[in-house]
Amino acid sequence: MGKHLWVEDDQFAAALSEIFGDIVDASDEAVFQLVHDALVEGRDEWRKNTKSYGWEYGAHVTYRSLRKKHGVEGHIFSRKPGLPHLLEKGHAKIGGGRTRAFPHVKPAAEVAFEFARRHLGEYLARELR
Repeated sequence: MGKHLWVEDDQFAAALSEIFGDIVDASDEAVFQLVHDALVEGRDEWRKNTKSYGWEYGAHVTYRSLRKKHGVEGHIFSRKPGLPHLLEKGHAKIGGGRTRAFPHVKPAAEVAFEFARRHLGEYLARELR
């Protein structure tokens, strides 16, 4: 006959919180580091793409990662507001017509997202050891 252990609901919840609290902390840190590294990859790709067109504004591309209460938020952006959109999409010219579009932001975002997708398991495994 098996032996049973009885605990109150509050004790059980506290024990689970203690067990899983370290896992949650480790996974939060892993995700923050992953987002940071993905942002670096995306920024570097954006800069590389701008150089391929012969532009110097790539030096104004940077990133920011923020810890939020329930996750991480990351942004790659140019310190020259408006310019990336005009170059990425093209714009109207005085006298009619449109300028050519130079896609360079979307490919950088795809590199960052792909990096995150590819490495998520690796980052979690490293933090949970």
